[in-house]
Amino acid sequence: MAELKFFGYLADIVGVRAKEMSLEKPVALREILPASFPEANITILINQKVGHLDSLICNEDRVAIMPILSGG
Repeated sequence: MAELKFFGYLADIVGVRAKEMSLEKPVALREILPASFPEANITILINQKVGHLDSLICNEDRVAIMPILSGG
């Protein structure tokens, strides 16, 4: 099972903080996210390595998606 974790306001968009799903074949991350999901100002980590919306997600992958943090 692939595990997706959403942080900050992104969890509100998806409606959950974490989701597990079984994938029969590798799928692009953007295909399993809602159409309203933002494409900019987010950080994606797949198995603790930088990823992107077109990265292929497989079973056993751990995905964390968070807004870019800023401060001053």
